[in-house]
Amino acid sequence: MNDEFEVMTLTGEDGEDEDFDLVDAIEHGGKKYCILFPAGMTEEEREAEYPLILEYVSDGNEDYLEDLADEDEYDEIYGIYLDGEPKTE
Repeated sequence: MNDEFEVMTLTGEDGEDEDFDLVDAIEHGGKKYCILFPAGMTEEEREAEYPLILEYVSDGNEDYLEDLADEDEYDEIYGIYLDGEPKTE
């Protein structure tokens, strides 16, 4: 696995910024998802943790990341990420 990832800075609800490595992007069911881990984690550390999975939304005026609707959606996308299925439909 390539250890050079795009770094994304996200601002939490508390207003604090945190850097994440974008380790994968998945298109599924007409939606796009970003698979993120805290920046700087080793591959071994990533294997022991669950990723942050956010939906990539583009509404024509702006692009942003949004929390998933529910656990079932997370589980489905996480399964695709683990199985290494094709990234696009």
